[in-house]
Amino acid sequence: MTITTTTRGALLRRVGTLLVAATLAGAPAASAFADPTDPATPTATASAAPPSSAPAEPSPAPSTPTPSPSVPAPSTPSLSPSATATTTPAPVGDHRLAGASDTSLLAATGTAAPQTVAAADFVARTLADGDDHYVYPDSTYFDGGNTIDAIIALAGSATGATQAAESLRYVEDNLDVYVGSGGEAYAGPTAKTLLAVVVAGGDPTSFGGVDLVADLEALESEGRFSDASAYGDYSNTIGQSLALIALLRAGQTVSTASVDVLLDQQCADGGFRGALEGDACVSDPDATAFAVQALFAAGSTEAAEEAVFWLAAAQADDGSLESADGTPNANTTGVAAQAFAAAGRDAELAAAQGFLASLQYGCAAPAALRGGLAFSASTRSTTGITDSDLRATPQATLGLSGKSLLSATLAGAAETTTGLECAGTSSPPPSTTSPAPTQPAATETPTSGSVAGGAGRPGAGAPTGSLAQTGSDLLLPLGLGLVLVLVGGLAVWGTSRRRGAHA
Repeated sequence: MTITTTTRGALLRRVGTLLVAATLAGAPAASAFADPTDPATPTATASAAPPSSAPAEPSPAPSTPTPSPSVPAPSTPSLSPSATATTTPAPVGDHRLAGASDTSLLAATGTAAPQTVAAADFVARTLADGDDHYVYPDSTYFDGGNTIDAIIALAGSATGATQAAESLRYVEDNLDVYVGSGGEAYAGPTAKTLLAVVVAGGDPTSFGGVDLVADLEALESEGRFSDASAYGDYSNTIGQSLALIALLRAGQTVSTASVDVLLDQQCADGGFRGALEGDACVSDPDATAFAVQALFAAGSTEAAEEAVFWLAAAQADDGSLESADGTPNANTTGVAAQAFAAAGRDAELAAAQGFLASLQYGCAAPAALRGGLAFSASTRSTTGITDSDLRATPQATLGLSGKSLLSATLAGAAETTTGLECAGTSSPPPSTTSPAPTQPAATETPTSGSVAGGAGRPGAGAPTGSLAQTGSDLLLPLGLGLVLVLVGGLAVWGTSRRRGAHA
């Protein structure tokens, strides 16, 4: 073996080694990526979403309107300053529960994945499967109230704007069935529809050919919003509260008498009764939760705080609240969570969210159920979707989101929803920004969901919480690195062959 050959081989080996080392040194470090399982790590999106402890004032509409042509986006009205809670905004895309314990999250799906987005995906999927609406149990009759709860739930989750618009269009096309026609007019449904239109960024004075503001105001007499129906007046405390919330969110002025009627329903213990008349005053948690939000919107802060104190006292150690029949459930706890959010009561909100998370269907459930919430522990399904799942999940989703009826808005919401990725299911489509790492089999992270009626904006189909790239584009350095590794490897291999040939 000549000195020249030996020197050449040594040089080639050294060059190959240096090329490989340079490539590895130039690869992006793990710290350049956000960790989707770390609550302290924000995503790469620069803009901010509403805080998890929701303010009572809706966020302003962005420059891009909601895609529904029938609901153009007007300017968003402000509510009473006394109802606004000041908190630190959370990063866009971070829909983790506001302070719920890791134990509660793990019990729900096995990882601290975004619970709200998974619940919203269930809502969007079931709406799409039902021709964009829900029906009453064991019937084909349009359930406008639950459908609107679902629309507001999607707004609270900041996802599913396309499905929300399709469902609101269904409400518009079937408006007379829900709010009444031909001399029939129902205060609660009119108020709820008005609220949904405002949440969607539409014009409530021209919805389905109806001026919902004028119609609702026409149902007020001596402060009380009542039904005009040949079948009787079924208006109640919840409907009165919804009327105040809807009108205030629409930028209208409410009468002092209408607020006084609501205040007249407050019992000595601070809670609110469900009925608008009668001598007995027994506080009801559902009625109290709606009244809290209405009073904050109207600026009656002292009465609202007394009611929140009653709700907090009624909350069990596991975060749940019972309905009037004594059952701890997702609906009552969900609306109480909305009241806690409006009041800025973070500890009570987190406890309520922890209970809601314990009722959420995870990867062990049939695929159709995943992301949804059972009404209670005793009604959890093991086979398929039940009516109680469909009625519990919308109100619970808004509670999970950390928002309230005062702050939920579709402005800026993603067009599609994302569901749970479970072991053995198909992989989500690749992200247009950066690759996501392979998840352990036991974890669940959101994957792109299917919502009828629209494709997502760029990146909307990627899993929520997928790793976000920081710094420069990875494609060029990675491609160059592969070339350098190949060249370096060939150089090392070539020297070994030369060494064997001249030994």
